[in-house]
Amino acid sequence: MLPLTFAAFAILTGALILLRLRWTRLSPEIQRFLIVCSCTILALVGVAKATRWSTSSTHLNAAFYWLVIASYGILLVVFTLLRPRWLTTIIAIVLFIPILSASAFLPLAELFNPDQHTIVDIGPNLTSDLAPWGTGTAPTSGYDLNIYSHPSWTRFLRHRRQGSHYYSGQCDSSRATATLQPDGEHVLMSCPAAPNQPPDAARSLVVKLY
Repeated sequence: MLPLTFAAFAILTGALILLRLRWTRLSPEIQRFLIVCSCTILALVGVAKATRWSTSSTHLNAAFYWLVIASYGILLVVFTLLRPRWLTTIIAIVLFIPILSASAFLPLAELFNPDQHTIVDIGPNLTSDLAPWGTGTAPTSGYDLNIYSHPSWTRFLRHRRQGSHYYSGQCDSSRATATLQPDGEHVLMSCPAAPNQPPDAARSLVVKLY
């Protein structure tokens, strides 16, 4: 889905450039609205990220991430209007380029990827979420195993309690599991050895839910 993601990102970049060219023609009310909305989105998503809360929909989370990138771009557009404009424009371009790094760009592709998450109930209001990441080759791909708790009144929201990042070259990351321990406060994160690996390649660790 990367070509589609690149195409969507190119359209977004083009829209931001067009916005920059036409910004002075916008009414003060629209300018203020765009700035306030951008700051609000960045603040809300920042708080959600810091407190490890998200929705249970991967595509909705990815849509919020697109809004964050768009909001960040709008604020950079406003920044380029400060004087000297040649300098602020160069700085804005430098600040925008890191979005193309893998860690920042790949989450955008989740909006177009089919839902490949394996979700398992492991305890009261607790689920494990196993999801693939990377390009598909063993050194640069694997699975993330995250543990989430849900409010008793809804499963739409979730709170990340623990997680592990497995590489396909380390173990059979596609079969990683989490098991809630009897005390209800710890989980056993396990990743078995792949068929072509020695048994000691398996990875198991008991960790505390935070």
